[in-house]
Amino acid sequence: MKILLIVFLVFQVIVDGKSYSREINNISVIDSLVVSSILEEFETIHSEDADSLAIDVSELEWERSNYLKILVGNLATEKSFKVFRNYNPTSSFQGLVLTINQFTTSIKYSKPFEKSFLGKNFITRRIETELRGQFYSARTEEVKKAIDKKAQYTDEIPYRSIAEIENSNYGFTRGKREDYSFWEKIYEPALVIASVAVVVYLFFTQRT
Repeated sequence: MKILLIVFLVFQVIVDGKSYSREINNISVIDSLVVSSILEEFETIHSEDADSLAIDVSELEWERSNYLKILVGNLATEKSFKVFRNYNPTSSFQGLVLTINQFTTSIKYSKPFEKSFLGKNFITRRIETELRGQFYSARTEEVKKAIDKKAQYTDEIPYRSIAEIENSNYGFTRGKREDYSFWEKIYEPALVIASVAVVVYLFFTQRT
């Protein structure tokens, strides 16, 4: 029986270790959500206008604008656009302009919950993005496509993997953890300890 218990515990550790090694970084999830929000527009817009694309994210703060210039610029290059990452409205550019005036992210972690014999070692991760902007012609100023997309991703991950999945140079990849209530912090542990104490007391008093 003891051997079976040891084997079971070792199996649980191995399973948890494998789950930990497979986790996707927050920045990779955000990449996928952003790309999915504009990929369809890229597929249809290319045949409608010029093959040059300028990216205008001047309304966003620096960190998010720099992130979008890189990500969207790489996507546009894959779609055979000639990309201009620093658009100037006063320039002689005559191609398409992608302007993004809103880009928000939200990352939340649930309270740890029990998923295996080893206790409360898992959390639910929920990542949401919102992207708003438009494609328009720099030559005619005609709006070609409007973008107003929300996307989300939810999974369950080991609690100990938070530091690893948040490993990024971008501050917006850090999540917010759901805190325990006062009851969960104080009364529930005290109640458990008291219950165990009563059981132990009854066990020994009954034997004597």
